Amino acid sequence: MMRVLGGVVVAILVTGTPAAAQQFTDSTLQRAVQLMTEGQGDSARALVRARLAATSRSDSLYPEALFAAGLVAEQLDSALAAFRRVGIEYSDSHWADDALLRTAQLTFAARDLVASRRATDRLLSDYPLSEVRAVAAYWAARVRLEQGQVDEACPYLSQAEREAGEDVELANRARYYLQRCAVPVADAAQAPPPSRGRFAVQVAAVGTPAAADEVMQQVHAAGFESRVVQEDGLFKVRVGRFRTRQEAQQAQADLRRKLGGTPFIVEESP
Repeated sequence: MMRVLGGVVVAILVTGTPAAAQQFTDSTLQRAVQLMTEGQGDSARALVRARLAATSRSDSLYPEALFAAGLVAEQLDSALAAFRRVGIEYSDSHWADDALLRTAQLTFAARDLVASRRATDRLLSDYPLSEVRAVAAYWAARVRLEQGQVDEACPYLSQAEREAGEDVELANRARYYLQRCAVPVADAAQAPPPSRGRFAVQVAAVGTPAAADEVMQQVHAAGFESRVVQEDGLFKVRVGRFRTRQEAQQAQADLRRKLGGTPFIVEESP
C-alpha cells in the first residue's frame, strides 16, 4: 500500500530541529521546498527531479538534492529511500546526520521502532559533533519508551534536556518524559500493567504517519499519553483505555479544554 505523505513532511520534519534551519545552497532546491510548504508538491518534485538529473552523483550538490527529494516526497517509501541514500552513500556529507534524524522520525511515526532505533543509534555514534544530537537523543528515548525499556530511555532523555540549548520546546518534551524516570526502575518494572478498558478518546484521524506523530506530540505536551490505531486507511490518534464511559468522558473534557477541537469517545474491543 502506498503511504502518502504530502506537505506534512515539510511541516513536521523541516521544522523544529537545529539543522532544519540549514539553508540549501542551491536556489532551485530552496524554491522546491518553498513550493512544498505552499502545497505545490508536484511542482516541487519536478524541480528536484530536474536538479538530480542534471547533477553528477560525485558532485557535492547531489546529497543536498537527495535530501530535498526526501522533504518533498509524496510517499513514505520515497522519502525514506532518499534520506537513507544520503545517510549511507553520502555519510561524509553535512546532510547525513540530518537525513538519519528524518529517517528515525519517519520510521517512528510508521511504528517501525527497530529502524528508528537503528537510525538514532547510528547518528549518536557516528556524528559526535552533530547539531541534531539532542533531538536524536530525544527520539532514541522515545523508541526505548515504546519498547518498554524505561531504564535505557532515561539517560537519553537527560541528554536531550541537557543539550537542548535554546530549543525550549525540545527541553520541555524531554522533561515531560523524564517524569517516568522519577520512579525507580525496579518499582516501574513491578507496577501493574495499564488498564485495558473498552473506551478511548479519539483526538484525530489523519492520513499520514507523520501527521499522526504531530498530533501525538501535541497531546503529549498537554500531559496525555496517546497511541495510534490504523483503520480504514487512516491513522487515528487515541487517548486511554478506560474501563468506564464516565472515565472517558472526563478525559474527553480535559482534552477539549487543553487542546480544543472535538475529541470523541470510541468503544474498542477489550
